[in-house]
Amino acid sequence: MLARKFGVDLSLVRGSGPHGRILLDDLAPYLTPRPSPGARPASAPSGTDTSKLDFGIAGTRQKLIGLRRRIAEHMVESKKHIPHYSYIDECDLTDAVKLRTQLREPLAKAGVKLTYLAFFVKAVARALKEVPIVNSTYDEAAGEVVLHDKYHIGIAVAAPSGLMVPVVKDADKKDLATIATDIERLGNDAKSGKSKLDDLRGSTFTVTSVGGIGGLISTPIINHPEVGIMGVGKVVKRPLYDANGALKPSDIVYLSFSFDHRVVDGAIGAAFGNAVTRYLQTPAVLLLPETFGG
Repeated sequence: MLARKFGVDLSLVRGSGPHGRILLDDLAPYLTPRPSPGARPASAPSGTDTSKLDFGIAGTRQKLIGLRRRIAEHMVESKKHIPHYSYIDECDLTDAVKLRTQLREPLAKAGVKLTYLAFFVKAVARALKEVPIVNSTYDEAAGEVVLHDKYHIGIAVAAPSGLMVPVVKDADKKDLATIATDIERLGNDAKSGKSKLDDLRGSTFTVTSVGGIGGLISTPIINHPEVGIMGVGKVVKRPLYDANGALKPSDIVYLSFSFDHRVVDGAIGAAFGNAVTRYLQTPAVLLLPETFGG
């Protein structure tokens, strides 16, 4: 439970959600850091507008407390206990870009905002079924790898109080439109501090993206106790050779994977990366039920 991880006594917290459910916003007084004197208060980022991010004030000090400190400690724990290794590959996203363009307007009329992230989440869910060992956690106390039969994909969100990872539950059972709807709701809730605790737990694999800000490649830290995470860069136009040796303009994205080397060795990591890439390069398959689409 998130509250237990952050040391919050829930008996002291009054829930403001339906039937007294405790929301993330209810934990704010216990988790959210107060700004240092002279520091600019953080504001919630809107989309990828970096002007909304708190970059700090030169010549001042900011105390790392509350949620930000807990997140920092969680990152240190991950790096300290998990032997990370990185695997990076190039993915031709040209067909996915075309498909998104075709679907974006009709889905928008239905109130659905289709982003590339929905394609990445769906492709990851499919690939995890092909390479089940990546959809696992490592129980250090028992010395066991726990392979999950649920496909709950965490999506990293830059929130005012720090990095949050809301979860798209059962991504393997949802179509692209439903995943896109979930992503928008979860992202908005995280940025406004209204995430429900249930939305922040249970992930079996995480996807993080720096593409909207402009990064090509990242080396993300694994969301402990998971054994893998995928970082997504920005989509860029590059010339590629086709099967006939002719150059053609293509939409390229770099996928950066970090894996727990105790569980996922290099060959398995590459196999998983290849599966993700294959689904993204044949995106129409993601529109089909798994019985037809593999």
